[in-house]
Amino acid sequence: MRIFMTGGNGGIGGAIKQKFINEGHEVFAPGSKDLDLNDSEAIKTWFTKNGNNFDVIVHSAGYNKPLPIEKMSLEEFNKTQNVNLTALLTITQQVLPYFKEIKRGYIVGIGSLYASISREERIAYTSSKHALVGMIQTLALELGKYNVLCNTVSPGYVDTKMFRANNSEEKRAYLASKIPLNRLAQPEDIADIVYFLAGPQNHYINGQDIIVDGGFMAGSFQ
Repeated sequence: MRIFMTGGNGGIGGAIKQKFINEGHEVFAPGSKDLDLNDSEAIKTWFTKNGNNFDVIVHSAGYNKPLPIEKMSLEEFNKTQNVNLTALLTITQQVLPYFKEIKRGYIVGIGSLYASISREERIAYTSSKHALVGMIQTLALELGKYNVLCNTVSPGYVDTKMFRANNSEEKRAYLASKIPLNRLAQPEDIADIVYFLAGPQNHYINGQDIIVDGGFMAGSFQ
């Protein structure tokens, strides 16, 4: 299969990219220098130059700048929506003619716990992830007739370099203690689920948000 993915240089995205490569698939994962996800016209130009014959879309790129609502500019809010949400719309529109031609395809968006809940200073990010789940559900409804399966995977707390940089050892230990499995997720835990959903082993899972959090959401407020 040929996979187009965003965010392939991130902690989670890198694991997803490597999973597909290890399984023998061809992955196209342009970085931010090659593809500006904040610019719909740049996305269209990329596909014009590189073609649209992809079997799978994985949207793993994410932008998150925590700010209280008093300091949230419309420009910053819109950038978050563009990268996390609108980019997937534009990408799907480019690849859809090929999906229709081959009568199959897979779309996986990487969501977040903040696609279901929220926290302070996450108004832009949470809005984008809630909307991403809604977009994927709508795509599942519209594209099912073309045998295109569309789902989101929403990670909990994942032990990436960025997560370690943003959380002290004490904070990481506290969060792990709130997870029934008593550990943070590894990027590979997320990649395995994405790989399952975005390949021929998935015949019927469609329009779902798969939360991969080790059980955190089941009892995090106890």
